[in-house]
Amino acid sequence: MSRRTNSVAETGYPIVSVQRFQSIKCDVNTRQLEELGQYIAYVESVGGEKPTDGEVVGAALAELFKLDRGFQKWKEQHQKPDLRADKAPEMGPKLKA
Repeated sequence: MSRRTNSVAETGYPIVSVQRFQSIKCDVNTRQLEELGQYIAYVESVGGEKPTDGEVVGAALAELFKLDRGFQKWKEQHQKPDLRADKAPEMGPKLKA
């Protein structure tokens, strides 16, 4: 067994993560739809496996959400308080109320 495999086994965390999927229906620009088909063909030609429309759209959305700094800032400001408890406290001056 490799060192990494031992480390994963020792942590007690499962190796497989459960992902939930939900179908959506939306209209897209015909040019975007054409490029989606071209991108799927590209991935298949390079990697040997044909991704689904959902896999490509999901990856694109994940990248969009990660790269949009305005969205990241907005999301931090609009998280529910119980979700923010997991974050480390910010270091900075405290303001008196």
